Amino acid sequence: MTTRILFVGDNWHGSSARSMREALAARSDLALTDVGEDRYVPAYRGAALRLAGRLLRPLQRRELAAAIRAAAAEFRPDALLVYKGRWISAGLIEELSRRGVATVNVFPDLSPHAHGRALREAIGRYDLVISTKPSHPPLWRSLYGYANACVCVPHGYDPDVHLWEEPAPEADRDAALCATWRPEYDRLLRALAEELGDQVSFAVAGAGWPEHRRGFPARWRFFGPAVGRAYGEFLRGAKIAVAPVNGAIAVDGATQPGDQDSTRTYELAAAHCFFLHQRSAYAAEIYDEKTEVPFWSGPAELAALIRRWLPDAAGRRAMAERAHARAVPAYSIPRRAASVLAHVERLVRGRADAGARRGTPR
Repeated sequence: MTTRILFVGDNWHGSSARSMREALAARSDLALTDVGEDRYVPAYRGAALRLAGRLLRPLQRRELAAAIRAAAAEFRPDALLVYKGRWISAGLIEELSRRGVATVNVFPDLSPHAHGRALREAIGRYDLVISTKPSHPPLWRSLYGYANACVCVPHGYDPDVHLWEEPAPEADRDAALCATWRPEYDRLLRALAEELGDQVSFAVAGAGWPEHRRGFPARWRFFGPAVGRAYGEFLRGAKIAVAPVNGAIAVDGATQPGDQDSTRTYELAAAHCFFLHQRSAYAAEIYDEKTEVPFWSGPAELAALIRRWLPDAAGRRAMAERAHARAVPAYSIPRRAASVLAHVERLVRGRADAGARRGTPR
């Protein structure tokens, strides 16, 4: 029997939610319809529009909930698959579950506690959470306090957005980073700049960086966001890409684990970039440090690796090709989507079997 999935998530080009939705929609063994969350609750950049958005948020969330209810009534899904779902209430998840819909959340972020009370509560109401973080399942009950099931399906790259079959041409820029500004990354780059000075040309792209460029060396250049295909083009325009991960965070006064990988862990390899990845136990299971992706643990080691690899174009190309071969297609979103679908189908079958034992038809 074909599984019927109602998918809810952002729909902007380059978003992980859209990549997952398109990978699932391409499959012939399921039927899928979707509700674009950002159509109802858009993200604004300007201060005036952000204020207006906060004022409109209750109305936007009600309209989103109404759209999900209408889609569920018309499509009659076996499963609701929500990608993060910051604006979806616990009550709506419970309502759809009572109507016989298996409820699943694909959670891509560092902590389900770090995005507001509504999401923190709603995450615990899904039948299943599929986290991209390997640290979540073993800590789901003890640290995060949830009683529902949690499994891990890691991040991946989108072949339509991040894949380049050919190696990157030799670039003019020495190194590059593409990430939204955050204090942790700012401290890393300032320490790295102290190590490297004006020895290298460094390009940084992402929201917030142009406003924080003061104090960096003259050969460092700062740009706004690079999304979609432009993300890979920007990073392929440097000899070396830098791949940090988010550190531990404090939530309600308690420390919660940081990342061990990120989307760039897979996207950079797919784009045929040579990259230096922040060291973690999980990253060491994904790539070989000596033959595919060198790892670093702090700005001094990162600076040393940049100095070591900049003059070695042949070595960088060989490493990038081996990392690419490792990642493609094994770490692609279509492969991850197949794993997600297997978990969803297992849940749907389990609920159907339990209903049959109780004698309660769906």
